[in-house]
Amino acid sequence: MSSFAPGARPTLPDGMLPSPSHNGHAELSGDHHYRAIFEAAGVGIARLTLDGRFVEVNQRFAEITGRSRDDLIGLHFLDISHPDEAPANLATTEALLAGQQDRLAREKRYVRPDGEIVHVMLNVVLLKDDGGKPVQMVSVVEDISERLRMQEALGAARTAERASKAKTEFLSRMSHELRTPLNAMLGFAQLLRVDPRSPLNDTQRQKVEHIEKAGAHLLAMMTDVLDLSRIEAGSLPMSIETLSVNSVLEEALALISNQARTAGLTLAHNAPQEGLFVKADRVRLRQVLVNLLSNAIKYNRQGGQAMIEAMALQDRVLITVRDTGQGMTPGQIAHLFEPFNRLGAERTTVEGTGIGLVIVKRLLDLMDGRIEVSSTPGTGTSFRVWLPLARPLALDAQCADQAQRSGFGGLDELGLHNRTVLYAEDNVINVELLRQVMRMRPQWHLEVAHSGQQAITMALAHPPDLLLLDMHLGDMSGLDVSDALSTHGATACIPRVALSADAMPDQISEAKERGFVEYLTKPLDVARFLKLLDRCGGPLSD
Repeated sequence: MSSFAPGARPTLPDGMLPSPSHNGHAELSGDHHYRAIFEAAGVGIARLTLDGRFVEVNQRFAEITGRSRDDLIGLHFLDISHPDEAPANLATTEALLAGQQDRLAREKRYVRPDGEIVHVMLNVVLLKDDGGKPVQMVSVVEDISERLRMQEALGAARTAERASKAKTEFLSRMSHELRTPLNAMLGFAQLLRVDPRSPLNDTQRQKVEHIEKAGAHLLAMMTDVLDLSRIEAGSLPMSIETLSVNSVLEEALALISNQARTAGLTLAHNAPQEGLFVKADRVRLRQVLVNLLSNAIKYNRQGGQAMIEAMALQDRVLITVRDTGQGMTPGQIAHLFEPFNRLGAERTTVEGTGIGLVIVKRLLDLMDGRIEVSSTPGTGTSFRVWLPLARPLALDAQCADQAQRSGFGGLDELGLHNRTVLYAEDNVINVELLRQVMRMRPQWHLEVAHSGQQAITMALAHPPDLLLLDMHLGDMSGLDVSDALSTHGATACIPRVALSADAMPDQISEAKERGFVEYLTKPLDVARFLKLLDRCGGPLSD
């Protein structure tokens, strides 16, 4: 092996360099064209002796390995390679020198002086003299570290996406499976409480109310966890539209009024000026306001007040929810929007999941809004919701009517006319629940189909006044039943209402798009269902 001083460009004995005509290239030792290519190449190039020591490297090779060109000269390639790869490096080099392969191509790792690992794609070929005798090795390396990092990041993102999707699907299935037994628990509990034919005494009523309260709390936790999962997965559909602020506020107040009354609080509402409209998703804005109002009630004092008001400020709508509760310290406010952090409320009797305000903030982000909070310990808390102001539009009266909703237990007067509802449901307990609910509206006659095909057959034979369809029947979906009946003149215009444990927003949106006038979720809100029957039970046509 030749010896050379550090920094000097080594030469090889005569006859060991390729001739000027070798493969059409000029002699390596002197041609300036070779030198220009060698120095300007965007990849690292190195010449090595047959025993693996560097003879010459270009600047790019030095940059890749993190060393100067002078420091590399004389080093063995194993000196800069990852030690775990030493056996493989030696084996492949021996195979190349033994003529078992013409070239070597593989990924490998270099270790820089500071310990950083560089991933490269290595290509090695042998240079031979005119007699075919190997004289040198030439290595060409390309830094692929960034490419591998991008591939790893992409793979991690895909893995995370699959995991998030699987989690959302699992939560969706669990939500559906849990809502089905909850439908019977809460449905029959409501019937026990409100059935005028079998009134409960005070002790029995209190026990039933405990069942309803516990079931409603479980339902709220399921809904919060599912919503947060879908928000994180980016799969929560939003329908941004022009909404009457006063209409949405009244809906939220109607949903929360029973809770305020039970807690002994005053619920105040300063109605906004006429013609105030906002750009938002109706369901999600109502969810935001109900969550904030619910917190204003739960964390208030006995005899306190919860208040909501709205106003227009330039191009935004400001909705303020204020309470007279215990308030929060600056330290608590700093952690207010952290998931599952209840700020010490877990040590009290106040129920909660610790993710309600997290959902509020993320829903507002999706609606181009924001939330602010200010609080004084011992005095109360104010939440301020900012959303885009919208120009007034004529609201669809039917959509506004469909948006009305009462709380559990509020019953309306009986209607006057005989009607038929065809209920497609394959769960016998759900059927029995609805059968007993329907007894509270004797002017309605209930027909039951236990499969989708049976529902189609019964509807075509005797068209009902209302179709009540479960979304997941044994043989087909409620959407399939609706589509099939839409092709027949006698059944095309029958109002369709979904009643399902599938509470996913995209499923609800699809049903509304395909002509369903209402989508009821399980557990069944008995009062809401009875109000729906009353709206549909108007005067019979001649």
